Amino acid sequence: SSASLYHQIISLAIVDVTSGQAALHEKKNQIQLNNIRRMSSAPSSKASVYRTVAHARKSANRFQIDRVIPKEILNDVLTSTMRAPSSFNLQPTQIIMIQSQDVKNALAENVMLGAGNQYRVRDCSALAVFLADLEAGKRIQRVYSLEKEWGKRHPNYMAMMPMASSFLIGEGHAALAMKNLTTEIMSQVQPMPKIESTREWSYKNTSLFVQSYLLAATSHDLATTPMEGFDTRRAMEELRIPDRYAIPMMVATGYDYDENSESQTPRLNLNEAVFEDSFGEVWKHDGQQ
Repeated sequence: SSASLYHQIISLAIVDVTSGQAALHEKKNQIQLNNIRRMSSAPSSKASVYRTVAHARKSANRFQIDRVIPKEILNDVLTSTMRAPSSFNLQPTQIIMIQSQDVKNALAENVMLGAGNQYRVRDCSALAVFLADLEAGKRIQRVYSLEKEWGKRHPNYMAMMPMASSFLIGEGHAALAMKNLTTEIMSQVQPMPKIESTREWSYKNTSLFVQSYLLAATSHDLATTPMEGFDTRRAMEELRIPDRYAIPMMVATGYDYDENSESQTPRLNLNEAVFEDSFGEVWKHDGQQ
């Protein structure tokens, strides 16, 4: 099925750049590029399946009411979602899955902005509330234990992972300023990371989980609508969310009211959105030189 193949694609996409197999990965990539036309024409190929899912995804305007998503489907969507990549594999994301009609009604009435978001939340089968961890450093030990149990990381990676991940997460204004000053000075002699605030870092990583969720849901023919139009303060109170977390996005999920709708919003052309080798250099797609 599209869902199981999508799950395989996401699993295969998690590449361990520290494994010392960069050359092998490069060779595999070249083989894939050489065979892309053949793969695209094969109905069972991963490329074809992924293209079908990616192009089928759209934001639903309305949802069918009183439809229940089977638990096994929700579990599969969430399992695929958790395959999303994250910096140092810290996975700084929690998801609240809301199916209670009473809770959805309360959010629609007291939290959501605009009539559209209100009736989407009220009518959808499930509302996925994505939380970004603002104290992601507290996850390091747990993830380190998982990595150690897994046993497939290079020893050098395991040795530097706790310190490096802690350094990159700029918790606290003073710590953030000091780290940025240090990396700014060192950047003059060697490449150094730009230290972001924990909120920026966690939002960026959580957005990868949101996109994985959207595609996984689409693979099950579920309709979705990502939303950022809500009162975060009221949502935190309504759902009893600790201050440790923020809410980057909510995703209404269910069954499209108009199942036969083919309408999709337009996208920019590649030569408007993609540069080649340097900023401003037009992407020469379709084999143009």
